Amino acid sequence: MRISIQSLGCPKNLVDSEVICGYLLENNYSITNDIENCDIALINTCSFIEPAVEESIDTVLQAVQLKKEGKIKYIIVAGCLSQRYKQAELIKSLPEVDAFIGIDEINKINDVIEKIIRGENIFQVTSKPSFLYDEKSPRFLFTPGHYTYIKIAEGCNNACTYCLIPQIKGHYRSRTRESIYSEAQNLIDRYPLKEIILIAEDTTYYGTDLYGKVSLVDLLRKLSHLNWPEENRIRILYTHPAHYSDELIDFLAENNRFCPYLDIPLQHISDNILHRMNRKIKKKDIITLIEKLRSKIPELTLRTTFLVGFPGEREADFQELCDFVLEYKLEKIGVFTYYNEPHCPASKYPDQVPKKIKKIRLDTLMKIQQKIALTHQQSKIGQKMKVLIDGVLEKKKDILIGRSCAEAPEIDGHILVVNGKKKDIGQWVKVEITKAYPYHLEGKIC
Repeated sequence: MRISIQSLGCPKNLVDSEVICGYLLENNYSITNDIENCDIALINTCSFIEPAVEESIDTVLQAVQLKKEGKIKYIIVAGCLSQRYKQAELIKSLPEVDAFIGIDEINKINDVIEKIIRGENIFQVTSKPSFLYDEKSPRFLFTPGHYTYIKIAEGCNNACTYCLIPQIKGHYRSRTRESIYSEAQNLIDRYPLKEIILIAEDTTYYGTDLYGKVSLVDLLRKLSHLNWPEENRIRILYTHPAHYSDELIDFLAENNRFCPYLDIPLQHISDNILHRMNRKIKKKDIITLIEKLRSKIPELTLRTTFLVGFPGEREADFQELCDFVLEYKLEKIGVFTYYNEPHCPASKYPDQVPKKIKKIRLDTLMKIQQKIALTHQQSKIGQKMKVLIDGVLEKKKDILIGRSCAEAPEIDGHILVVNGKKKDIGQWVKVEITKAYPYHLEGKIC
């Protein structure tokens, strides 16, 4: 049977989809990208905020239409959408779906398919998920073979008042250092990897459940001994500002194996809003962290996200955020409006901010950041950078797309290489930067 897998949402979902694919391939199913020419459409969904829910439902409805037209036989909805909503609600809203499965059913996908082929309608969702893939789980990469994500933990214990992730994904559970190291080395041996990207809901919380303390630095120390060319690198995403230690900062500063790039979602800077968000950190601690990181790692690129329009965000709170962005000039910032998700504590807060004001604040902050980003980018003109080539520009096949340490895939901008060759895809090349824009650079191989 031919199965089309659509993976929605973040890289953490992508890893789950790759593991699902691994189990299917082990059982001799065929995998196809052509949803109009398959037997089963499997949609691994995201649903932690309203736009993600809408995208997931729209994708499922497209599959429903194909099923009505006789182009596909079965539909399986996996992941967060199944995990978030009640059985009766999902079955009533999407009766054409043959199976809804949750996070704990990833390794049972073959049994699920056998049941729906027999005519059973399946709803297999564990209310408190506990599944955690490991180095023995089969996995087929959906990323280009030169970079991959490795999920070091699942779930979250932070209980931010705007976030449903702990309810959807369950409590924080770390993989062992040995499991992560083995998976990394296995992937290096199987694929022409140049970059490994470590992910979790909160990577800096790693190991607390297994080792009784935050243990990310111990994991990184072990991964620094991978049998791998020294020019290759490891990138760390999704770090929480409250869980950094001096030991971790010093290790990153001293070890060239790890990208001088840190993704630290701050969400806000006003102590008033940070407290209401339950972020467990104050403005002064965030500033201390940023100053310490920049002093220890001079080449560091900092990326963050901010939520504007959180309940109770006064004009003074927003102005404080704008002033912070202007003063500290972080290299990369994503700005999002707060979505009032039911079942989150913040949904019951008074002083909800009107949508119109949220939009104005988002636009205001992005305009500020656009100028800062352009200044950062212009400072790179004339520099010669080590760039990993990801592919070709879709509209102009003679232009290559690459990334330096300062760009994470699918999140940040690209470096466009005007004189590269297709043989450079998946390879390191040295590029001299010739032009700069707020969200991408241009250069030539030198």
